[in-house]
This record gives sequence, C-alpha cells and structure tokens, in this order.
Amino acid sequence: MKNLKKIIIYFFFVTANLIFNIPTAASTDQFPKLRKLEKEGVQISALVVRLSDKKIIAELNPDKRLSPASTSKLILAAKALETWGSNKTFTSQIYMRGHLENGVLNGDLIFYGAGDPSLTNEKIWFLASDVYRYGIKKVTGKLIVNNSFFGKIKEDGNRNAGKARSRNAYDAPLSSSAINFSVLAIVVNPAQKVGQSAIIALEPYAMENIKINGKIITTKENKNAQISVARSSNKGIDTFTISGSIPINSTAQRIYRSVSNPDFYAGETLKAFIKSSGVNISGKIVIESQSLLKNDRLIAEVDGFPLDWQLKGLFQVSNNFIADMLALNLLNDASPKNKGNLEESGKLLENYANIAVKESPWGEIINKNLPIVMESGSGLTPNNRLSARDIISVLDRMYFNGREFPAFLAALPIPGDEGTLKKRFQTSSEKFLQGRLRAKTGTLSEPVNVNALGGYSRLQNGEWISFAIIANGIKSKPQIEIKNLREAIDSDLARVLPPEL
Repeated sequence: MKNLKKIIIYFFFVTANLIFNIPTAASTDQFPKLRKLEKEGVQISALVVRLSDKKIIAELNPDKRLSPASTSKLILAAKALETWGSNKTFTSQIYMRGHLENGVLNGDLIFYGAGDPSLTNEKIWFLASDVYRYGIKKVTGKLIVNNSFFGKIKEDGNRNAGKARSRNAYDAPLSSSAINFSVLAIVVNPAQKVGQSAIIALEPYAMENIKINGKIITTKENKNAQISVARSSNKGIDTFTISGSIPINSTAQRIYRSVSNPDFYAGETLKAFIKSSGVNISGKIVIESQSLLKNDRLIAEVDGFPLDWQLKGLFQVSNNFIADMLALNLLNDASPKNKGNLEESGKLLENYANIAVKESPWGEIINKNLPIVMESGSGLTPNNRLSARDIISVLDRMYFNGREFPAFLAALPIPGDEGTLKKRFQTSSEKFLQGRLRAKTGTLSEPVNVNALGGYSRLQNGEWISFAIIANGIKSKPQIEIKNLREAIDSDLARVLPPEL
C-alpha cells in the first residue's frame, strides 16, 4: 500500500510537471570552481535551464541580485526588439533656415539628430553630399547643431568624470546629434625611417577644436606598438597628448578616445564633410536645444543602420554608447516629458524586466529584499542589480519570440571568434562550447570586480538551454582577479554542459 502511494505521488508530480511546466530542480554537485570562489568571499548567482521544458540543469543562488555589468544589455536589446522590431532605423536630417538664391543660402544650415547610435562618417558623407546636390554652393550663416530630440541629457557619473579628462572610449558623452559614437579616431602611421616621428592625423579631417600634443617615434621592425593617448578638455578645446612608438613595418594604427562635447564634435565633422563636398561654409558652429522652427526646410536626410545591425555592436564590442542611446530613444517613445534622463530610461527597463520575471515559469520567485535595479541599459553604472533568474526570464521570453529571436541570437558573439568572447572557452575541456554557445559578457572593475555571462547554447540532441552567471567581489575583498572569475565561469559551464549532453 505504501509503495502504491509513492507511485501515485510520483505520478502526480511528473504529470503536474508536464502539464503545468513546473521547473525541475537540479542536482547539488554543480559549479565546483564558483563554489570555491564563493567560499573565498565572491558573491555568485548562477542558473542554467533547458528551455523546452524549463528543467533546471544547474543553479547556485539564482535569486541573488548582483551587479550584472554589461549583461544588462540583454535586457535593453530584448526591450528594443519587442518595441520596434529588428528593422527599426533612426533618421538624421539637415534643414536650411533662410533664403536660397543662385546657389547661395542667405541663412543657416541646421543638423537635426534623432538619436541614431549608428550615425558614422559614411552616413555624414551622404548628408553633406546631398546638401551640395540640393544646389547649395555657399552658406552665409551658421552651422547649427540642434539637439532638441533628447534635449539636455542627465548623464551618469562615469561620463561626467570623462568630460574634463579621459583615457578611454567607453565614457563617450551622449546627445541626440552625436556621431561616431562620440569617439574620435587618432591615426598613426610609421615614418619612412627608424627614429623619425610618426605621422599623426585625425580621422576623417583636422578640426579647429581638436589639438594633438606629443609625438610617436618610428622603431625597428617586429617591435610592439606602445602608444599612449590621454585627453584633457578646457574651454571647448580637446587636447590629446600622445606618446610612444610604432614599428616601421606597421600599418596604420587607430586609437579611439571619447570627446568632451558631442555636439561640437558632430558640428565640426559635418562642416568638414560639407566643405569637402564643394560647399563654401565658414560660419560658426552653434548649439541649439529648442525645437525646429516652422519655416525650417528639410533638404537632406539619411536613415541609419537597422536595429539588428546595431545590436551586433551592442553585444560584440559591448558598446555603451549604443546601449544608452537606444535606452533614451525608448524613453522618448514611452515618456517624452522625461526625455534625456538615463535614470528614467532605466526605470523603463526595470519595468520590462519585472514583467518578464512575473510572466516566466518562475514568476512567484521574486527577491523582495533587493529589487531589480536598472539605472542604465549599458551596465556602465555599478548600481544595476539583476539575478541569474532575472536574466534567464528575459532570455526565455526572447527564445519564444519567433519574430525577433533570430536577430537577438545572431547579434550575440561566438566564443573563440568574435568580440568579447574571442578568447573564451580555450582549454581542451571547454573548446567544444565554441561551436554551440552564443553569449553576452559583463565586466566591471569599480568599486568591485565583476564578471558575468549570459546567453544560449545547444545540446547535442538539438535542445536549447539558456544560462546566466554573475560573479561579484565584495567590499572587504573587491579585487579578486577578473581572470579567475572568468576562468571559473567557463570551466563550470563546460562541466554543467558536457559534450555528451
């Protein structure tokens, strides 16, 4: 009789699992390296799930909300795809304000940016060429950069700190009229002889408000390039101090650094392209934040690259500029009165993530003591808080979105081949995952070291799994080597998903 009861109970739970899709718990012998790090003080949240039946393959503190770094971008990308679809583009425009007669514009040109994260030199060239083709040969007035689409942007601490000085590209400032990711390329070519100063140029053109100090020395062949570039900014002038060396057999080296003022940088670049197209324009660059005037006439426009293209940059090189520009665009659509506020765009993403969790098979498991926090879509702020289960809930939601999942998956980098995963899963016991897995990384070093990974993998039988692993240092032991965190994540994920699965 007792055995019969056991059989009935077992049959009930198996049937309930099949009918109601109740997630199945995993065994306890999991994540040995992550557990070892946990004993050393690292905070871990990890979850691996089979998507077809929601079976939990492995878990470790799956509801602990930690700093996810750039795996935050998974939430942003999912929200963007659900809102707009993968073919969404943003349109940048040029207007004229004044009277055109015999090729002379007695008035101003106005560049109006609509928050296109992908507006680069190629698209600027199209705009500049179309100004000339419109019949404008000379402009007597100003070149106005109108940033009213986002208005004044309330930026995060990293970007504010980078306005005075920077050695990075990731702190690039935001504007609806920004171009080239608000990043300047300094191009270094070796001289013809060893010992001579290398040739240094700005790409695409020299600019009045950009100065370069220092020099690079040409060295013998087979020497590694050692180039240092730092920016300081004062009274609208960006000064890039450069030093180091470049081998004589080297090709051109490009060093990317953020600019301090995205609107002036956009204006100077556009002005240089307009001049090169054959238009005489010498007026000042002026920044305008009010709406366009009724009589401003549209004379040129260009669509940016579609969203699925932009997601590749978002995921593969973890572009923070793309992330936060997309987040501000989402906010513009949802709540125009709050435009330009990154924290408000973060709340939009928080709401989306909470909905994804509540509608997932694990909706009843919510960490009420520490809620989801999304202060930015990029994850550049260390204040974001997500658990492995939160990320899995969004991955699960996207997997069952038949329309947009292909674009979401295709944008994720391939281990051993692309972007931030190019040097991951390299050991003999991990390498099999290079042919199965696509994922987004996350890394921060302040105030504590953070490493995270979230994405999808195929099993040998063709089944799909999703995974999310977050590892954080703690205040008393903040600087545990990121390399050690990364190696533990890769090793344990390969253990959880062995080749025979």
